[in-house]
Amino acid sequence: MDTDTTKKDWAVVLGKGALGAVPFVGPLIAEVISTLIPNQRLDRIAKFVEALDTKVKELDQQRVKTEFTKPGFIDLLEDGFYQAARALTDERIDYIASLVKNGLSDEQFEYIQSKKLLSILGSLNDTEVIILVSRARNLRNDKEFLQKHKAVITPPSASTGSSQEEIDRHTLYTSYQSHLVNLGLLHPRFQRPKKGELPVFDEKTGMMKASGYDLTSLGRLLLRHIDQAGSI
Repeated sequence: MDTDTTKKDWAVVLGKGALGAVPFVGPLIAEVISTLIPNQRLDRIAKFVEALDTKVKELDQQRVKTEFTKPGFIDLLEDGFYQAARALTDERIDYIASLVKNGLSDEQFEYIQSKKLLSILGSLNDTEVIILVSRARNLRNDKEFLQKHKAVITPPSASTGSSQEEIDRHTLYTSYQSHLVNLGLLHPRFQRPKKGELPVFDEKTGMMKASGYDLTSLGRLLLRHIDQAGSI
């Protein structure tokens, strides 16, 4: 892709668009779109291509060449390009490349199924992906992962007297877990109450309070296809 041509295309669009009529932020946004965004997205796509190249080298080369001619794989690859262009971290790009590679290598897995998993991955933000991956890691032994993502995977607590910042962090973390549950990637684990005792209920939701969260079959499948299955 010609970067200069891409910038010119953006400039033409912006020159004819509504941004030019916005007096203050219009020109600022136009500058970002016409220079920064195209270069960043090209860099991300280049990283995706490099990561995919490294991963498919271990596969049968003739099979890879054949699969690259199939509409199903081309459709999957196109989705991979789109997500890679929007990825904010190298880890995310690597997950996307792994998923596309595994779509190539698994003869029993159809491309429409790989597209579904890629769509699910695309609906997760980076924090949610890390929380999901942490469920497959033995964090006592994986010190490197724990150290790198400790701030993300450690549930923030909130109680009466907590600061607004602590409450906000707890609220967001809870929303991440809820999203993973709603997508069918995690399911809540409930502790059986002792005889004669009532179960513990969440004061905010009125529902039985979960004691933890476990991976579902879909969660395990997604992690396997992004090569993050760990010990599961």
